Amino acid sequence: MKVFKRFTIDAAHRLPDRPELHGHSYKVEVWFEGPVVDGYVIREADLTALAEQVRNKLDHKYLNDVIPNPTSENIAKFIWNEFAAMRKIAKVVVYRESCEMGVEYTGESNGQSAALIR
Repeated sequence: MKVFKRFTIDAAHRLPDRPELHGHSYKVEVWFEGPVVDGYVIREADLTALAEQVRNKLDHKYLNDVIPNPTSENIAKFIWNEFAAMRKIAKVVVYRESCEMGVEYTGESNGQSAALIR
């Protein structure tokens, strides 16, 4: 079975190819997959608490202070790494609706969390 948590982040950043300060509203989905145990893949309270911790690290922040080269791809990897302890993580999706684009990250093929791209 699959479950997901969705949350929103508003943040600013600078990128090497776009050095002026600018910001986006990001919609994030974190997906988990696994067997249902005692009625849950992951307890909703646990998932909500961790999502709030991650959101607090990124929401209304200057992302360059948190994530090296904070592209959408690296934001997805950062979020993956924050949720990786839950072990049932299947994918992270980061949308930038104002740009009509998004990324989906499913982890590295060796099953280990990836280092951020610099």
